[in-house]
Amino acid sequence: MRTDLSNEAFDTRRLTIRSCRLNDAPALQALMTPAISKWVAAWPTPLSLDTCRNILVSNLAGASKGSIFPAVILNRHHGELVGWLKIEVTENVTRRAELGYWIGEDHQRQGYALEVAEAAIGFAFSRLKAEVVTAGAQTANAASHKLLQKLGMTEDGEREVWASARARRERCRFWKLAR
Repeated sequence: MRTDLSNEAFDTRRLTIRSCRLNDAPALQALMTPAISKWVAAWPTPLSLDTCRNILVSNLAGASKGSIFPAVILNRHHGELVGWLKIEVTENVTRRAELGYWIGEDHQRQGYALEVAEAAIGFAFSRLKAEVVTAGAQTANAASHKLLQKLGMTEDGEREVWASARARRERCRFWKLAR
């Protein structure tokens, strides 16, 4: 299944999740802080506008091939950008969709991460036709593991992943949910 994912959107009760655009770079750059970056593999701090744009360009290239849904998370009521969602689709034996997301510091503790993740799982199963949805987090990221468990995911082991934001390998625990 090869579908261009560069112009997709869906809503939750409080949020709009839509494909990212290059002009989202300044707002994403403003949200990226050391407290967020330490938990995500690809978003460094300090984050220059050029680096942010490069991240978006790379993800949009995957979107045009149907392998990545790179999205921004917007507050539906006032349109403010509050975070990032990426769903990467791979197909070996099964069609898998891996979730990655973050919420800006000023927008945390409002239930946005759970709301986005629940909707992203639904989107991955219905729109992207995933058979399994996966997500991972650094082993020390207790809040993320609690959230993934709350989503009904089960543990799927640990492995090292490349964290380009810090130019090193980091140990992560992975979770999965079958259709």
